[in-house]
Amino acid sequence: MNLYLKRTFIGLLVLISPFLFLLISLFFNWFGKHPDSGNIDNQSAPFHSSQNIEVSDEKRILFGDLHVHTTYSLDAFLGSLPILEGEGVHPVADACNFSRFCANLDFFSVTDHAEFLTRREWEDTIESLQSCSRISKNNDAEEIVPFLGWEWTQTSLDPSKHYGHKNIILRPLDGELPARPIGALESSYLNFMDTPFVYIYGALIYDYNNMSDYFNWRHRNIVIQDIEICEKDVSVRDLPKDCLERVEKPSELFSKLDEWDIDSLVIPHGTSWGNTSPPMASWENQFDSSNHDQKYQKLIELYSGHGNTEEYRPWRSFNIDKEVYSCPQPSLDFVPYCFQAGEIIRERCRVSAGSSSECDSRAKLARESYVSSNPFGILTVPKYNPKEWLDSGQCLDCFLPAFDYRPGSSIQYALALRNFDDDKTEAYRFGFIGSSDNHGARPGSGYKEIDRIINSDSKYKSSGPLTTNSDEEESFSGIPKTEEVNLEELMKTRTGPPQLERISSFLYTGGLVATHSVSKDRNSIWDSLNNREVYATSGERILLWFDVINHPSKQIKPMGSEFNMEINPKFRVRAVGSQKQLPGCNVGEEFNREILDRLCKGECFNPSDERKIISRIEVVRIRPQAYSGEPIENLIEDPWKVFDCEASAEGCEVEFTDENFTDANREIIYYVRAIQEPSLAINASNLNCDRDDSGKCIKVNLCGDIDGQGEGDCLSQAEERAWSSPVFIKSAADQT
Repeated sequence: MNLYLKRTFIGLLVLISPFLFLLISLFFNWFGKHPDSGNIDNQSAPFHSSQNIEVSDEKRILFGDLHVHTTYSLDAFLGSLPILEGEGVHPVADACNFSRFCANLDFFSVTDHAEFLTRREWEDTIESLQSCSRISKNNDAEEIVPFLGWEWTQTSLDPSKHYGHKNIILRPLDGELPARPIGALESSYLNFMDTPFVYIYGALIYDYNNMSDYFNWRHRNIVIQDIEICEKDVSVRDLPKDCLERVEKPSELFSKLDEWDIDSLVIPHGTSWGNTSPPMASWENQFDSSNHDQKYQKLIELYSGHGNTEEYRPWRSFNIDKEVYSCPQPSLDFVPYCFQAGEIIRERCRVSAGSSSECDSRAKLARESYVSSNPFGILTVPKYNPKEWLDSGQCLDCFLPAFDYRPGSSIQYALALRNFDDDKTEAYRFGFIGSSDNHGARPGSGYKEIDRIINSDSKYKSSGPLTTNSDEEESFSGIPKTEEVNLEELMKTRTGPPQLERISSFLYTGGLVATHSVSKDRNSIWDSLNNREVYATSGERILLWFDVINHPSKQIKPMGSEFNMEINPKFRVRAVGSQKQLPGCNVGEEFNREILDRLCKGECFNPSDERKIISRIEVVRIRPQAYSGEPIENLIEDPWKVFDCEASAEGCEVEFTDENFTDANREIIYYVRAIQEPSLAINASNLNCDRDDSGKCIKVNLCGDIDGQGEGDCLSQAEERAWSSPVFIKSAADQT
């Protein structure tokens, strides 16, 4: 018997010893290591110009991407893990190679999240970008211009303390540079460091073929946890290089940039994203002389792979009366989450044979519970099923909207605002850019609408093991009703419902920024950015010009300009559609196939001689508030004018005058949209609703669903577009 027990014990020990060894080695971080910084290819990039048309303008149109993450960003590193359908790490070198060989960009920036960017990673980033610039110049002085930057990512569940996401872009790449990036003190990204050890170990065992990735993730966690936070109220130059520098508010960020005294731009983005912004987020909370600095905040990211943040809508997630929240009724273009919560409980009640009166009562209670549990109201509906929520919480008539759209944080709303309580506050006068916000080191990933999993951040399948959706019928004991949540505890832990399936339906390949630059070099591109002589696109390389042509100085005033006029302004718009893309890559036989296969996936920016058609030009006019409390919805005219274009590959050109400008006696803001003929785009139909005769969504077909659109690219028709930066014109009578 003793022999049997001994043999059993030895057998069990042999059986579990590999698992025990992995457990011990993971705990003590024996095998984890810092990721390789990668190699930048020395070959010359096969550049294909996007502007092969006759132009009389002395300036060139250049395309770039100023919002790109490598796996030095903690969320990108997490998303690179195979268990989350990632394809491994992508260092800064990959971003350089991709922008040169795959996307064919003129310039780009790397903007990794600063909150956990270590000294080694920051220095690796600088060295890689410098190497990218040096190799590019050696091949061709105009090949690619890289910019150094980072992302300040501040989020809060309290709308009054939420300042959002901002990318900091630096002009120089050599000489004195910040010793460390500046992160945010309060951020949802801080939660990434709370990954339980058992989760990492479970992933390692589940996906043992890729165990090195999980060892490296554990290593990254340990390294960051050992780094001290920088002292407050110490000059940036006196701080140790190894600490993590974090600030709470934009005002503190601007102060630290002032201390560095390096040409910088602070570019807000993601302002209307519902997955990172509280429901009632608004521009008012940072519209003061300290938290908005026009010296830095000259540009805003209007469109990215997370959707557009342009359009204002009068609806809100909740009604507010004397600081008391209530649930709004649905409209044709918005169904509040709180209302849908009631409908879900009502339907579950009906299926469970509840009486009509009982189900009505429980629906009413569900709406009230949702509101009182803000911002975690969705947790009051038990057994979360994304399909039940249909298209609630979304902007139903916006172009490629962000998930859970926040109209109070839209760009149009910001431009219409004025602060009458603080005469030192400068108005929001943003120029517009587009970016990818890609998390796989792929700048300009929207050059072709292919490969959703690779070229967007829409990585999750609604039928996958890490998501919550089930195609099985839910069963409930008794009559279903709303659940109470511990709001106080949730606010502490900052946990929320996993809506990966629905969010993934609102992720796109991303946009671009276009500059009107004298030449293709760092200083010329910077001057264009700094002067707001830029425009945004939804990813297509549309050519766009927007000018005031009757300024008294006889000078053409381009997009981004700010000036006074005593006469009615006359405008000229010209737009040319993007080049249609050919399959594959147009490169020589000697080209590095590893880059084409690993990064480009065999598909590069490969333009044909045929251009898409510009179908129309839309003009938006915004009259900023003239007095405190002036209703915003009356000030935004979208569209103010629409010009249909003839179908011509040569593009579309229109001229128009605002005949009412001088009579208005106030500042007026104008910008244009160039709308391109419909074409297929990833996730363009978002939740892909089946609708009844009234237009109401009755079923969603989530991208990746086994009974929906499959695991392909989820393509639908979209009208790709370009947005000019505004011109800001004050009447001579307007002295505000």
